[in-house]
Amino acid sequence: MKIGMNMLLWTNHVTEEHYHIVDNLKKTGYDGIELYMGDGDISHYTKLGNHFADLGLGVTTVTGLAPEENISSKDASVRQAGLDRLKWAIDNAEALGAENICGPIHSSFAYFTRQPPTQDERKRSAEMLRHAAEYAGQANIMLCPEALNRFECYLYNTMADLKTLVEAVDHPNLGAMYDTHHSNIEEKVNPEL
Repeated sequence: MKIGMNMLLWTNHVTEEHYHIVDNLKKTGYDGIELYMGDGDISHYTKLGNHFADLGLGVTTVTGLAPEENISSKDASVRQAGLDRLKWAIDNAEALGAENICGPIHSSFAYFTRQPPTQDERKRSAEMLRHAAEYAGQANIMLCPEALNRFECYLYNTMADLKTLVEAVDHPNLGAMYDTHHSNIEEKVNPEL
């Protein structure tokens, strides 16, 4: 088993000024770190990745999509913006030396239609994630969409929901992220377990 620390505890944009935190995490015994990917470019993530590799730390990432990048949107230009954002994240994760990208990448974070999810929204999300997974395959990056609680997203809230997405995408570079925090809110408990 490996144990990592999410850098969101300190910042949503890791830079050289945070190296002392990362170095201390390594000295403490952590095997890796997780970074939120929101800003930066290839050179930024390459520099970070080199530092983490020198320390022998593994790296995972998390990202999200803004409302104007919602891959489940009816608007084709919004879906394309979301796919472009995912490709940006994949390129930067590759430069970072990351193993995966997780998060609510199936739709926009904290965006609500005030209606239950539709099959068309889920179909559009799966279609765009298939394109993203194909792109991620070239970089050997695993995409791991995450089911979030109903207060943070509405498209996929349970692991059963997320399973339907993974099955619809059906690509080796797309899996799922199981987050116990969100599951604790959304999942039914089986009293026989």
